[in-house]
Amino acid sequence: MKKIKYLIQFIFIILSIFIETCTSISPKIKQPIRVLILSGKNNHEWQKTTPVLVRIFGDPELFTTRVTEAPETLSFNTLKHFDVVVSNWNSWPDNDMRLDSRWEHDFLQFVNEGGGALFIHAGASSFYGWEEYHHMGIGRWGKETSHGAPTRAMISGFDQDHPITRGMQDFYITDEIWEKCDIDPDAVVLASVSAMDETDGHPVAGPAVFVSQTGKGRSFYTILGHDERAMLNTGFGILVKRAVQWCAHREITVDLPPELTKASNLQGTLTWVETDTSVALCRDGGVIWQYNFKDRFGKPYFHPLCVNRAVLTCLSPPDHPWHLGLWFSWKFINGINYWEYMEDFRSPETGYRSEGITEVRNIRIAKNRDFSADIKLDLSYYPVNGQEVMEEQRSIHVSPVFNDNSYYIDEMYTFHARTDSVLLDRTPIPGEPGGQSWGGYAGLSLRFSQDLVLSEIISPEDTGICQQCDWMYMGYQSLTDQRAGVVIMQNQGYIPGSFAWYVIRDENTPFWYYSPAALYNHNVTLRMGQPLKLSYRTWLLPGAASRADLQRRFDQFAK
Repeated sequence: MKKIKYLIQFIFIILSIFIETCTSISPKIKQPIRVLILSGKNNHEWQKTTPVLVRIFGDPELFTTRVTEAPETLSFNTLKHFDVVVSNWNSWPDNDMRLDSRWEHDFLQFVNEGGGALFIHAGASSFYGWEEYHHMGIGRWGKETSHGAPTRAMISGFDQDHPITRGMQDFYITDEIWEKCDIDPDAVVLASVSAMDETDGHPVAGPAVFVSQTGKGRSFYTILGHDERAMLNTGFGILVKRAVQWCAHREITVDLPPELTKASNLQGTLTWVETDTSVALCRDGGVIWQYNFKDRFGKPYFHPLCVNRAVLTCLSPPDHPWHLGLWFSWKFINGINYWEYMEDFRSPETGYRSEGITEVRNIRIAKNRDFSADIKLDLSYYPVNGQEVMEEQRSIHVSPVFNDNSYYIDEMYTFHARTDSVLLDRTPIPGEPGGQSWGGYAGLSLRFSQDLVLSEIISPEDTGICQQCDWMYMGYQSLTDQRAGVVIMQNQGYIPGSFAWYVIRDENTPFWYYSPAALYNHNVTLRMGQPLKLSYRTWLLPGAASRADLQRRFDQFAK
C-alpha cells in the first residue's frame, strides 16, 4: 500500500510538470515560482505545519506549490521542473540514514545548477554523514544543541544589505528556540534571536536566519518554525516568502507590511484608497482601517484594523476561514446556515459561499473632509437558489483618527422580514436540547490577529468576563511589542434578554475572538412589519487601557 501511495504521488508530480511545461505562457510574463515542499516525515508535526506552508505560498501570481510525502522518489528530471525545494522533512532520529547515490547526485546537481533549497527548523536535520547536504541545509540539530519550551522571542539585527531582509525591523514570535545549533561555517547570518527561556529563566540569544551558496544554487535556513503557531506569525511568513524569491534568483517583490518597516510618522499625511471592492484610510502608505465589500469572502467586513501600525484583526484563518476581521453574520436563518462556508466554495479560485447568502445589493460611501467616513449598505438574505427572506439597511460611521491615534466605528443594523416570519437562531447552548459548549454565537464578531499575545480583558465588573455587561475590552501585545486593544459597546435594548458576551482565549492556536452575541440566550422570530435594530460602537485604542476610561467612553456612546 505504501509503494502504491508513493507511486500515485510521483505520477501526480509528473502530470503537474507536464501540464506546466505544455501551457503556453507569453515570454513577457514572469511565471510564478515553482515550489516543491518535502513533507511526510519529521520529528515535528508536519501534518499541521505543511498545510500552513502551502497557505504561505498561496498567492497564485507569485507561486505554484506542490507537496510530496515521498522525497526519495525524486530524480533530477523531476526536480529540474521546480525553482525551489522547501524542506519540512527530516530523517531524525535516524541520523545515519542515506538515500541511494543516484538521489544524492540528482539533488546536488539540482542545487549546483541553480535550484533553490530552503530548510525550516528541523527540516535540515538529515543525512549526518553527507557533508554536502549539511552545507546546503546550513543548520541542524547538533551534539550540543538544546531548547526549552516555546517562548516569546525577538528577531532582530536584520542584515539591511541583503535582499531578503533589507528594510525589515524587529518583530516578536512565539517559537521553540534552538541553542548552539550545528551551523555550516560558510553560512551568512541575516538575523538573530533573543529570548528568555521559560523553562529555567536563562537568557537565550544567537543567530537565527542564514543563507549560503552551493554552485549556482542558493540556500536559506532558519531555526524558526517549530509548530503551526510559529508559522502563522506574520514576520515568519514574510521572511520565508522573500527567501523563496531570493533562492529562485528572482527580484524581491513581496512587500513588507508597515508593521515590519521603519516606523512611519504617526501624525503623517492621511489619504483615501478606494477600489471597486474596498475603501481604506491610510497614513504614509500604511492602512489604518479598511472596509471590504463584494469580494470573494461573501460578506462585508473590516480588515485590517490597525492602531499605530499594529494590526489587530485576522482575516480568514485556517481554523475558521469564515472569520473576517470585524464582521456581522447571522448563524441560522430559518434553519439555513449563513455563517460557515460550504466545502465546495472555500478557495480563492471559486470564492467562499455559505448555504445562506448575504448579498450587498447597494453601497454608498461618503469620505468626509475630516477623514471620517459614512457607509450605507442595503443587503439581502436568501438561501442558495432561493427567494429573499430578509433585508437589511446598515449604517456605518467611522470617526476621524484622534490625536492619540484612537478611532471608533459606529454600526447600526435594521432588519426587515420579507416573509411572514423569519427565525433567527444559533447553535444551542448547554442546558438546551443538543446544547454545545461552543454554542450561542451570532452577530457582530471580532477575530484578533494571530500575532497577538498577553491577552487582557476589562469589563465594568472586576471579574473581567461578564455575560451581560454593556461593554468589554480585549487588549494585547502586538507583533512589534506595542500595547493596543479594542472595546466593543452594545445597545441591549433591542432584543431584551437574548444578548450575552461570547469569548474565546486560546493561547496555543492562537485563537482570540469575542462577540456581543445577539442571540446567545434565545432565538428571535422576526415578523413582517416589525423591524429589528442592533447598535454597536467599536473603539480601537493604542496603549494600555483603564476601566475608568473605558466606562467614560461608554457613557458618551450611551448618550
